[in-house]
Amino acid sequence: MTEAGERLAFPRGELRARIARGGLLNALFLGGGEALALLQGLIVTALLGPEQIGLYGIVATTAMTIVQLRRVGIDEAFVAQSAEHQELEFRRAFGVELGVGIAGSLTIVALAPLVALAYGDDRLVALTLAVAYLPLAFSLQAPQWVFFRRMDFLRVRVLQFAIPAVTFAVAVPLTIVTDSVWALVIGPLCGNAVAVVAGIVVSPYPLRPIFERAAARRYLAFSWPIFVTALATLIVQQGQILAFDIGGGLEAAGFITLAFTLTRYADRADQIVATTLYPAICAVVDQRDTQQRMFVAASRLTMIWTLPFCAGLILFAPDLVHLVLGDEWEPAVLLIQGLAGAAALQQVGYVWFSFYRARANTPPQAVESAAMTVAFLVLALPGLFLWGFEGFVVGRIAVSLAMLAVREHYVRALFPEVGLLRLGSRGAVPALVGAAVVVLLRVAFGDGDRGAGEAVAQLASFALVTGTVTWALERALLEDVAGQVRGGVATEPVA
Repeated sequence: MTEAGERLAFPRGELRARIARGGLLNALFLGGGEALALLQGLIVTALLGPEQIGLYGIVATTAMTIVQLRRVGIDEAFVAQSAEHQELEFRRAFGVELGVGIAGSLTIVALAPLVALAYGDDRLVALTLAVAYLPLAFSLQAPQWVFFRRMDFLRVRVLQFAIPAVTFAVAVPLTIVTDSVWALVIGPLCGNAVAVVAGIVVSPYPLRPIFERAAARRYLAFSWPIFVTALATLIVQQGQILAFDIGGGLEAAGFITLAFTLTRYADRADQIVATTLYPAICAVVDQRDTQQRMFVAASRLTMIWTLPFCAGLILFAPDLVHLVLGDEWEPAVLLIQGLAGAAALQQVGYVWFSFYRARANTPPQAVESAAMTVAFLVLALPGLFLWGFEGFVVGRIAVSLAMLAVREHYVRALFPEVGLLRLGSRGAVPALVGAAVVVLLRVAFGDGDRGAGEAVAQLASFALVTGTVTWALERALLEDVAGQVRGGVATEPVA
């Protein structure tokens, strides 16, 4: 098999069609998985209340940020490489990944008593130890890399979908029966166990790691800026939960956990497109014009979801709290709205880092992450302690603006004809028009507490207007993607 065949498993001329079909497949599986996770989050939030959600938020943030720290881009470096013997290269990469995963698990074990001490709650020791398996579990899912590199998205997504599906099936009934935060620990344990076993069964290569110092140096040289990015994420996510806990106890930590849980779905379209495009970006890394068209089209596609989703959270967060979660979550409304606004800004041009990683140029993403961390420490945290939730929200929006300024510089350096302001302004039009219609309805019929029927009617109006304007603005792009999905027509990409 040739290198192109080993990488893509199909003729290179089918690349555009495969991207479109892979994007649809990724959207179905990732969207389905995220819908399950969102539904699970809403159910357990309503059942457990702010204090237990705050407790779990501390544990989950600690564990998942350690997972992010150990996910230093070894998988992406493996996708980008073009070694002649792929099985040997996989085993080398898996050796590095396994070592990092074991180190991550041991780090969580060591941090368990420190986390409990920092928050003054002994319950955190057992909960943190119970999630220490996560870095190692993600390492054992390395067979997905091979399918990802070949753009065999069906196998990748089926393996990944097992985690949210099994987690939901276990965690929700267990929460109803036990009314305990432990259900949120046991559910993911079962989901990851199924994904690991399934991956080992279907792996094209045996999971026999090769530990080579040269391979470790090569992969980690690619990955250290990604580690910096993950460390910055850890500082921001753990820092905001700790700050809220200091300022208002576990209930306040629960409020910021809910806001973060909901607004993190804003980037799901970006992640779907980024993961779909990355193997293709690596395959055409020497064709800058093609990559520029990819970046523009990807940015426009993701904003079709991202900006209306964030606008919807801003508009309907009060209804979600009053009608679904309960009035005890009322203080979280402002946080949900503020983080949604920050997320909308932060997602403009989100996929930019994939184009730098494909060139093995990963430091620019570390620069953006450093700007995020500094702005968070200088603006958001002081805002919280000086002016409360309002000050924190203003600070978080300022953090997103700082990140956009750095991102604009690097996007211009790679694609001089592309401006994020122009991209973002175009993408914001449908959401702004839809929001204006909702505001007019509320002015006309009153903006007090809405019943379920009125809230659903306004949400439907927002979705209808936003969808109509999106179709009017992006019809050519959507039809081009749909044509590739149906038959792989070799048309020129919409710029």
